[in-house]
Amino acid sequence: MHPVLFHIGSFELASYGLMTALGYAAAALYLLPKLKKTGIDKDTFWNLIFIAFIGALAGSKLLYIVVSWPELGNTLAEKITNIVRDFRYGFVFFGGMIVSVGALVWYIKKKKLPLLKTADFLIVGLPLGHAFGRIGCFLAGCCYGRPTGMPWGVTFTDPHSLVAPELLGVHLHPTQLYEAAGNLILFFLLHRASQKQHPAGSILIEYVLGYSVMRFIIEFFRGDFRGEYILGLSPSQAIALAAAAGAFILWYRVRKVQRNG
Repeated sequence: MHPVLFHIGSFELASYGLMTALGYAAAALYLLPKLKKTGIDKDTFWNLIFIAFIGALAGSKLLYIVVSWPELGNTLAEKITNIVRDFRYGFVFFGGMIVSVGALVWYIKKKKLPLLKTADFLIVGLPLGHAFGRIGCFLAGCCYGRPTGMPWGVTFTDPHSLVAPELLGVHLHPTQLYEAAGNLILFFLLHRASQKQHPAGSILIEYVLGYSVMRFIIEFFRGDFRGEYILGLSPSQAIALAAAAGAFILWYRVRKVQRNG
């Protein structure tokens, strides 16, 4: 596709970086008008966005290094070189989510905000921003799918794309677009649910369950290196199952609080 949109001298604008930035902007602009209903001031809001961004960047890169370690090179020097050579690509979403959640929980508690209500507010913007990011993946050629004979299969021909060289020109599942579409659907469902009365934590639960199911299924169609499999599951599928289990535990606790009044 178009891993680099244009060059100006030695500067090049990477499509993935641009779409990721647009995703954060879209999520923030969606959430910003709703601040008055939450009691969160603008400074705190932008701090939350910044913490989410840094946590996502660090966590997603760290998990990528962990799951891709065997593929990064034969020697430690080669692995380090490949890690630091290009920070535009090579991220695993679940790693970013885990680190961001930890950092955000710490900050939310520090500011003495209601944890679940704040999470419900923030989480609606996540799938919207993530959809932009997956379009960036599509343009860059990362996170590509397995070969397919389906009529909607896509081919990548740019040698600078991140598709494996042997798969250039081969029809592949557009897994990036599958996930972009799934995230947009999830965003609209969460947006609709957030407009109604709901118990604290319910929007968060719906997101975690919805994304975990979607990611678990899409992983079967991914053609890039997925890390070492555990009981036939990729690391992302294992994390998706763990996240879904955590969401069910939280759902049980939310229901228990409701029953107790």
